[in-house]
Amino acid sequence: MQFVARLKTASEIETLHQLGVDVFSVDTKLAIHKLMENQSSDIEAIAKIANSLGRKVYLNINKMIHEEDLGSLQVLLEDAKRIGIDSIVINDMTVYVIAKQLGLESKIIYQPGTMNTDSYSVEYFQNHPIKGITLSREITLNEIRKIAGKAHDLELSLIGHGYLDMFYSKRKLLTNYFKHKNIIGREITNKHSYRLNEEIRADDFYPIIEDEFGTHVFRSRKLITFQELETLEPVLSDFFLERLFLEDEEYYDSIRLYKGVITEEEFLGKYSGYESGFYYLPTELIKGDSNVD
Repeated sequence: MQFVARLKTASEIETLHQLGVDVFSVDTKLAIHKLMENQSSDIEAIAKIANSLGRKVYLNINKMIHEEDLGSLQVLLEDAKRIGIDSIVINDMTVYVIAKQLGLESKIIYQPGTMNTDSYSVEYFQNHPIKGITLSREITLNEIRKIAGKAHDLELSLIGHGYLDMFYSKRKLLTNYFKHKNIIGREITNKHSYRLNEEIRADDFYPIIEDEFGTHVFRSRKLITFQELETLEPVLSDFFLERLFLEDEEYYDSIRLYKGVITEEEFLGKYSGYESGFYYLPTELIKGDSNVD
């Protein structure tokens, strides 16, 4: 199982390498809530350094693709092929269609958030070959094991750490809110300091980002998968560690945790706000399925 870390700056490649990261996840101009926007020249330079260290590079092309994006997408995929990128992480199957025309379908990792929830996804993509799929973070550990039992050549992955997004709108909700409140002079786009709070959940604060593609809301607590790692390691090809809203030291310590450098007790003694998500609690118990005993 490979540990996939999001790259914030090219200058931290050596640091992440020393921490034991196997794959650098790199944002592109067609990535949502990006940490940095890399041009083709930046991506090529990162790939050269990574390859010299024996590490891989995955490209994030995970925004919803619209007609006006097709020209940029074509160029980006052509550059990815020329550079020799190891994988391309997507949210929209439009990217797959263009990638297939370029002979890049074997590089595609389909990561649509909450959609890959059952073994049918595995069966479908084994008949429409891609590199792999990222399983939904809203299914239990037992369901992950069952799905893995159906997988053969298809690689499975999971976003197993950090804040996970739960809502997306194309609308500029923060901009509209500040207009409604007649608040001016605030920096809004790509700011990571805003939180939502509901009266009925007084202790929960949901991170919210507005970028050029719309508004993204995240779960109030961070996912940790340390206790489950031994179970998941044999069935996963890639383990993604999300770093949005985490300070660099917390992110680096997260990697140290999964690599066995520090203990879970040490980590949780230093950082709070973590939970096991839905690994042991089916979502229907949260959403009020009347058929659940």
